[in-house]
Amino acid sequence: MNSQIGEHETPTALAGFLGRVSFDKAWELQRKIWRGHAEGYLGEDVFLFLEHDPVFTLGTGGSEAHILSRRLSVGEEEVPVVRVNRGGEVTCHCPGQLVMYAICSLAESGRDIHSHCRRLEEVFRRYLSGSGFDACRRIDMPGLWVGGEKILSLGVGARRWVTMHGVAFNVAPDLRYFEIIHPCGEVGAQVTSLERLLGNVPTLRELAVALLPFCREVFSREVVWSEKLLDILPSWDPGEELRA
Repeated sequence: MNSQIGEHETPTALAGFLGRVSFDKAWELQRKIWRGHAEGYLGEDVFLFLEHDPVFTLGTGGSEAHILSRRLSVGEEEVPVVRVNRGGEVTCHCPGQLVMYAICSLAESGRDIHSHCRRLEEVFRRYLSGSGFDACRRIDMPGLWVGGEKILSLGVGARRWVTMHGVAFNVAPDLRYFEIIHPCGEVGAQVTSLERLLGNVPTLRELAVALLPFCREVFSREVVWSEKLLDILPSWDPGEELRA
């Protein structure tokens, strides 16, 4: 699906909700999509919406000292720790959290990864504003905060001006996971969720669909939603995997 975008045509992005996906499987999928985009087999940006089983991820320079425990309580299974090729410190992924991975080319948008990060934040800032909440940024740290409590984490990597990774939005996760880490390396950080703010929340799939208009506005893309996104992505031989 290598699109040929004319001079005055709106670029296209593909999007879909994948449900519960293991981190390892999603990481492999990101690498394949990244390679297809970077090498021209895939002409569109891709927004993957999904959730993970519990996992702690660390950026390339992140410190494991920010992981206080790998168990919620005695007898619980350990939470896996995975180091990936993004910036930032420890982040928690768990059920009830909507993850948005954005595999986007920056070649036509200024090759500015910081602007890409701000666009990701802006999608969720606009959603929260429509729900009656003023989500704030902080100069010293990526993400979004509501009332001083963090609701959105962000970590992005890029190679050959194609991005990977993205954001994690706390919809209705078990917030105890954030008590056994220093979220994003911030000691004493307070974390909240949409459920804590609203009470009743949409399903993750419903929320992903509700984000599409904001993705269109912020990324200036015609976002094409597919219920079977993986089936419409082109097949290619990924060759050697991208190494972290």
